[in-house]
Amino acid sequence: MKKSSTLICLLLFAVIAKAQEITKQEQGYFNLTELGFFTGQQVQKLEPQFGEAVYRTNKYAFSLRNINGWFVSKQFSIGAGVGLDGYHNPKNTFDYNNTFLLFADARYYFKSAASTFFAYGDLGSSIAIDSDFEKGLMFNLGLGYKLKLARRTGFVTSLGYNQQEINGYPNIRTNRISTFALKAGLLF
Repeated sequence: MKKSSTLICLLLFAVIAKAQEITKQEQGYFNLTELGFFTGQQVQKLEPQFGEAVYRTNKYAFSLRNINGWFVSKQFSIGAGVGLDGYHNPKNTFDYNNTFLLFADARYYFKSAASTFFAYGDLGSSIAIDSDFEKGLMFNLGLGYKLKLARRTGFVTSLGYNQQEINGYPNIRTNRISTFALKAGLLF
């Protein structure tokens, strides 16, 4: 009796492990960690009482984002993410904006396959956690490619558009950073 129950447990464990091995990237829970490089422009508009001045500054950013989510179907996933983006002015080391992000992520994979193209969208907000971290609305849209590397690991790369509002500066009505985003990451 003891041998047969042990054998049944081992067989059941092997079947579950094999099922997870085959479907891990297209079903259930996933974790995606991405590194990114953004380049674009910051536009600042003053409040009307201070004139109609508009300032444009080139910006670049390095980004680290982590998304935890769920495959709703083999081609559609939703998730929640956190991230850190550091925006810098290449001509002035004192001109920077750091953001800590909380956002929702949705992805549509064009094929139900281990390697495929996908479209994604993120919507959320940065939150102020320190004087260097500003708050404001963020959204991100783009296209990418998921490549299966191993049984439970995929490589994801994407190109998109990223927009970040920076709030909290006195006398500034609009403070928007618009960038092109190049990201790469690992999907588990």
